[in-house]
Amino acid sequence: MEIGSSQRFVIAQGFRQVEEHWGLIGHDGSLRLFAQLTADPDRQGVRPVEAYRALLSSMQPGWTVRWLQIFWPDPIPRTEFFEHAQNWNEPGGEGEGYELLRQGLLLFIQEAPLPFMRRTIVEFLSPGDEGLAWWHGLPGLLGTYRLRVRSLSLDEIQELACRIFDPKLE
Repeated sequence: MEIGSSQRFVIAQGFRQVEEHWGLIGHDGSLRLFAQLTADPDRQGVRPVEAYRALLSSMQPGWTVRWLQIFWPDPIPRTEFFEHAQNWNEPGGEGEGYELLRQGLLLFIQEAPLPFMRRTIVEFLSPGDEGLAWWHGLPGLLGTYRLRVRSLSLDEIQELACRIFDPKLE
C-alpha cells in the first residue's frame, strides 16, 4: 500500500470475532485487529519509545501494523462536570439571579462542542494463529513499559471506520 492511501482500508467486508477480539475484514478477506494504547504520563517508568521498539522488534518479517494518532471527541469530562453542576445548591440564598446563571451554564455545557483527546490506535493485519498469539501477548510486552493495551470493541471499530476511513459508512 502507498503511504497516504486509505482506499483499501475503506473497502471493508464487515466484522468478525476471533476469540475475544473483534476485527474488520479487509477488501482482500484479511482480518484487521485494533487496540488502543494508553499510559498515565504522571506515572514513573512510562517509556513509550522503548515500548514501540519492543513491539516492532517482536513482529515477524512481513507482518503489517499501522499506528493511528487521532483526535477523538471525549464526552466524559463534560458529562462529569455537567452532573456536578446540576447538584450545585444556591449559596446563601442569593435568589433568582444565581439560578439563572446556573441554568445558563448548564445550557452552555450541553450545547458546547465536545472536547477532544488524542488517541493512539494500533491496527494489526493478522496473518493467522501466530499473529493472534502475538496480539494476545501485547498487553504483557507493553505493560513492562507502563503502557496499557485495550482491544477495541465492535462498536468502537465501527465508529473508527466511520470517523477516519469513511464518514458515510453504514
